[in-house]
Amino acid sequence: MKVNKYKYKTKDLCEELGVCRYTLILWEKKGYFTPPRIGTRGDRRFTQDQLDGIVKAFTPGGNKEWHFTPKN
Repeated sequence: MKVNKYKYKTKDLCEELGVCRYTLILWEKKGYFTPPRIGTRGDRRFTQDQLDGIVKAFTPGGNKEWHFTPKN
């Protein structure tokens, strides 16, 4: 059985950060945030570690920037 490590959606991230979906899109357009894109539709999905890193970056004391870098 294959376990999908990308189990968190944009909705989950919004709830953790206390922001709306549009805020994430705006951050992405401004270059503050580059989420991983999964599947043929390019959905934003996150692992637990990514979710934790994004929350840390965008809460007080964070650097207000987070970018997904794929591992080759």
